[in-house]
Amino acid sequence: MFIDIRAIGFGLTDALRRHVQKRVEGVLQPFARRVMKITARLADVNAGRGGIDKRCSVVVAMRRGNVVVAEATHADMYLAVDEVAARIRRSVKRAAKRHVHRERTDRQRPGALVTI
Repeated sequence: MFIDIRAIGFGLTDALRRHVQKRVEGVLQPFARRVMKITARLADVNAGRGGIDKRCSVVVAMRRGNVVVAEATHADMYLAVDEVAARIRRSVKRAAKRHVHRERTDRQRPGALVTI
C-alpha cells in the first residue's frame, strides 16, 4: 500500500515517515482491497512558537468514489499520527460497511440480496 506523505513547514525525518507508514498501513490493512490512494499531510501550524500545533491529516480515496478524511492536532507529531490513524480506521470501516449494506439491498442490481 503506497502512502503519499507530505511535510509542510518542517523537514520530514525517516523515523517520522516510517511511523506514519506503519500506523496507517496497519489500521487500513483489512480494507486494502477497497483503498485506492492514501495521502498524509503533516504540518507544523505555529512553527517555532510552540503549543498544540502539530497537525496530521489523512485523506483516503476508496473505490466507488468514496473519500474519507480524518485530522488530528496535538503537541507531539507522533501522537497526532496515532490519533488520526484511529480516526481514519473508524471512518473507513463505517464507509465500507455503508457501501456493502447499500449494495446488498439495491433492487436494481442483478444478484442483489433482497428479502421480500
